[in-house]
Amino acid sequence: MPQWRQGLTKSLHQTRSMPESRYFQLATVDGSGTPFCRTVVFRGMTDENQLVVISDTRTEKYSQLEKNAQAQVCWYFSKSREQYRFSCLATIITASQDINLVKQHWNKLSDAGKKQFLWGEPGTPRNDGTALQIEGDFDEVPPHFCVILLAIESVDYLNLRGNPQSREWHQKDANGNWVSQALIP
Repeated sequence: MPQWRQGLTKSLHQTRSMPESRYFQLATVDGSGTPFCRTVVFRGMTDENQLVVISDTRTEKYSQLEKNAQAQVCWYFSKSREQYRFSCLATIITASQDINLVKQHWNKLSDAGKKQFLWGEPGTPRNDGTALQIEGDFDEVPPHFCVILLAIESVDYLNLRGNPQSREWHQKDANGNWVSQALIP
């Protein structure tokens, strides 16, 4: 297990009682190079060091990652005062590509989580203040539900505790092994 992943596992364990530790910021760019950043929910990590999130194929996030799979993640843990910045390459998995993986993540969602995928197209106008209408069945994966795997290419870790603070850079070498370098914060 890479050194940075051991640290991330420890950070997640130390902050497990803090709901906000499950959220990180995901940055993408549109076709003109304009950056977009949003908060997403951490859904796990694969054995191949990929962060897992879920999404909707009708969102800007999806269309931006389809055109440019490069993404940046920034994850801050306030309790331990640690920041991880991951440079990632995104892979989007739809039900037509891997129904088992997509269904596995759909089934992990609460009914409240599933509702978000069944009440209309994200970003479209909401005409009145009435409750959103649910269209679909909680037992069936909607065709626009997808899983995004963020393959970590490099890690910039910063620990703000202590004086001086500490910073590390982690990346794969030519053989695919993770190497680390201490940096000046």
